[in-house]
Amino acid sequence: MGKTLKIGNAEVKIQSYNDKCIFMGKKDIHCLVYNKELREKEKNLSKEKRCQGFNKKCEFFAGSSPFVPTYDEHYLLPQKESEILAYALSDKDGKGDNVLIFGKPGTGKSSLVKQIAAILNWGVEQFSCSEETTSAKIIGQWIVVGKSMQWIDGCITNAMKNGFILLEDEADFMRPELRGEVHGIMEEEGSVTLTSLHPKTGQPFREIITKHPSFRWISTANTIGYGDDLFVYHGTQYMNAASRDRYEIILQFDYRTPEEELEIVTTKIKIDPIVAGKMIEIANICRSDINEDMVFQFSLRRLLAWARYWNQTPPEVASTLAVLNYCNQADRHTVKSLIRTHLNIET
Repeated sequence: MGKTLKIGNAEVKIQSYNDKCIFMGKKDIHCLVYNKELREKEKNLSKEKRCQGFNKKCEFFAGSSPFVPTYDEHYLLPQKESEILAYALSDKDGKGDNVLIFGKPGTGKSSLVKQIAAILNWGVEQFSCSEETTSAKIIGQWIVVGKSMQWIDGCITNAMKNGFILLEDEADFMRPELRGEVHGIMEEEGSVTLTSLHPKTGQPFREIITKHPSFRWISTANTIGYGDDLFVYHGTQYMNAASRDRYEIILQFDYRTPEEELEIVTTKIKIDPIVAGKMIEIANICRSDINEDMVFQFSLRRLLAWARYWNQTPPEVASTLAVLNYCNQADRHTVKSLIRTHLNIET
């Protein structure tokens, strides 16, 4: 049985993709990890013979999937959301739970999924929905390879076969008719049947793909699937009850607390904490109920960009490039006033 990692009340299996030491199987190499006697003689072994086996920090380790996201050592895991996501990912009789994470832009919905996956060595197949998303992109298609035709799996089928997390970004932008096509895949025993005629030979092509035990479906969206009556997220589609019911868990994601945002900004960007604190204060005023009519979404992404430009350009230029240029005329007036009051900057 593979190793597990405990996150909150959930124990999640750490994924393995033929992980191995590059010296595995060579008789003249002795791994200290599994041989206690050799540890005592470590000083007498050459560097190569002191291979640390399955320790991924060892320079002789090989085999991790390129689909596994890069771990960000400065990422601050949100406790509650991490525990819920870990529970959804955990193995429950050979399956996990489908999850819909919704919330405002830039709150870190996708980042949370990818950082949890990085910790668990879990491959992620990521794609973004739009009105241009097609079956070919998510299921697969025939393409020309040299003088022959070859079937190429789409994002969903590749994740299903390899046991990856399918990260479907902007799920509320997918066209309803295409959303209906994936309902069967999202079922507990879901599968997809590929049927086509070979474009050259005319021979029928048919394959039934079932879900790998480690396959998980996670969607992110700005809305919960009821559309956007306020037109803040123009282009979002209505997700019917049948689609929402395919998710065992719907998780609302919100902005981090001011203390968390301060830690994130000052850890990622070398900026004066006092200045960063005032930036965050401005952001939270923009997000508050007193400015509920504001269209501008003051995301963590905007804060990080503001802090980054603050170190590279004059304050008024940084404020214009990273913040004010993202506002409409009404919002720009409000934000300029806040910047003038809290940071004493004329923009």
